[in-house]
Amino acid sequence: MPVPKSTVENSPRKLLRDVVLEKMLAAIQDGTLQAGERLNDDELVAWLGVSRTPIREAIAKLVDYGLVEMEANRYTRVASPTAEQYDDAFQMLFGIGELAARWSFPRFEDADVKAFGKILDDMRAHAEAEDRALNDDIDKAIAFMVAKSGNELLVKTSESLLNRAKFVRIGEPEFVFWDVAQALDGFRAAAKGRDGEAGGALVRGLGRAMAEHLATARAAKAAEA
Repeated sequence: MPVPKSTVENSPRKLLRDVVLEKMLAAIQDGTLQAGERLNDDELVAWLGVSRTPIREAIAKLVDYGLVEMEANRYTRVASPTAEQYDDAFQMLFGIGELAARWSFPRFEDADVKAFGKILDDMRAHAEAEDRALNDDIDKAIAFMVAKSGNELLVKTSESLLNRAKFVRIGEPEFVFWDVAQALDGFRAAAKGRDGEAGGALVRGLGRAMAEHLATARAAKAAEA
């Protein structure tokens, strides 16, 4: 396994297992640790510069997220995402996003409206440039609304889902860009007006539009094959 030379430093503000988890999450999501790759304790210890205990605790969390799979006495490896898993995560992501918009927009303060507007600006720029960073923008928008929802159970539930959604995109390379101006303008107006019902409807509509574009891309790819 090719591993970076950098090590994880113990942070006084975080548990070591959480620092290790963040490092491993990033490595899985950027492809440093590839789908199907076996995770060897000795190599992980050498890479992360920590003992086996926080590594095993982080791996247990990754298993909960669905990013790592284990079978006793056989293997511990990075999971291999499928199109079906992508669709499940996609549906859940926008379902939670709809709830988060309904609950968060009425709670927005002026600073929240401004911060959310910055995320929308990034979405517009990345869509126009056909930059896949638009995926990350969508995650950020949903995570922001979740954080402002005032519902701790939603926050807790979304942690696993957002990480899983990022991961399963590895198995779904197709992405279609479209004119998002109308949707983003609607989000901006709903946030400014603290209109949760409008925000929820916009998330639902955006998810439906993205699903339709993805289905079209998949059909075109299948026809070429």
